[in-house]
Amino acid sequence: MGLDNIKGSRVLVRNLKFCRLWPDPRSTPTTATSTSAPWGRFFRLLQSFAIHFFVTFTFTAMMWMEALSSDDFEHCTDVLFITLTMTSLVAKIFNNWRHAKIARDLLEEWSVSPQFKVRSGAEREMWEREQLRFSRVSLLYSFCSLGVVPCIFISSAYNYPNELPFLVWVPFDWQRPGTFWSLFAYQLFAVPFTCLSNLTSDLLNCYLMLYVSLCLKMLGMRLAALATAEQRDSELQLRVQLLELIALHRRIKVQANMIQTFISKSTLIQILLSAIILCLSIYRLQMLNVFQAPSIFVAMAQYLFAMTMQIFLPSIYGNEITHNADRLPTALYSCNWPDMSWQMRRLILSFMIYLNRPMVLRAGGFFEVGLPLFTKTMNQAYSLLALLLNVNSK
Repeated sequence: MGLDNIKGSRVLVRNLKFCRLWPDPRSTPTTATSTSAPWGRFFRLLQSFAIHFFVTFTFTAMMWMEALSSDDFEHCTDVLFITLTMTSLVAKIFNNWRHAKIARDLLEEWSVSPQFKVRSGAEREMWEREQLRFSRVSLLYSFCSLGVVPCIFISSAYNYPNELPFLVWVPFDWQRPGTFWSLFAYQLFAVPFTCLSNLTSDLLNCYLMLYVSLCLKMLGMRLAALATAEQRDSELQLRVQLLELIALHRRIKVQANMIQTFISKSTLIQILLSAIILCLSIYRLQMLNVFQAPSIFVAMAQYLFAMTMQIFLPSIYGNEITHNADRLPTALYSCNWPDMSWQMRRLILSFMIYLNRPMVLRAGGFFEVGLPLFTKTMNQAYSLLALLLNVNSK
């Protein structure tokens, strides 16, 4: 049975389609000539915008109005850390509407192109192991993100009518029974929907980076296996094999640039807001009494862990791309090049010099997506928290 090399993206694509964040399939010759196809795409786009306008954009606007109209600092921080998360989601939504075709085309190419077909043996084992690991990470991230929802809503229903699940500005008295439960029902739909949109967008970015890093790792394994002692090809076959690997590397670099275009703006906004979100989350968590509000404390702990993973996961997967690309010259050097002809050795030397160029993804053309980015974000969050606690103590 063949290996589904994009198995980890199947659930993500289904979730993005449900959240209206995934483009239509490519036009086929039969659908491209249909006069109803452009109108169908227009109405689907209008439907997607209408759903997110009444759910995501309106909810975010109400939270911003509540935060900006508040005179109490504690109340403002209670609203602001969620509001900033919603703001980053709005940026991801517009980014997906504009660039999601890049992700769709990449997944289609990876699934059908013979160039990216995984061979049996060590390559298959490596691929299945990393896909399984990504699935476990996705489940953990989803559990921590969606697990916040029941804790918040149970606490709100228990404290009826004095506490909404999420504080928002509304032009009416929400403490009346009818308006309270109407607003409660609206948030009960909006919060899980926006949470699913947010975490699925994050995981798609991570999966694309994971796939490129696995392609680089697979390329390194094939470079190291050139002209092994057990089975040596003829000079012509060996040259063809090396040229195929060079073409594969060039295609991977093109795909890495495409992924950078897809994740650049949304990751940049996430980086700029994550330090503030983490700072406010820790500040609110240390202000809570676990015995007076245990469900809120559990929700805040889960939320803090999810926000940490939100910046850690792209950092670790972006770092894997750079790490696996840096190992390619060593992998090529470990092949059986001394027994090759001088023409092949010269070609290998030229390719090895080319491989020394680093492969780095950048957010906004400035921040390198890697582990140093995560440490910088955490340091900024700690500095902001120390400043906030110092000001609050005075």
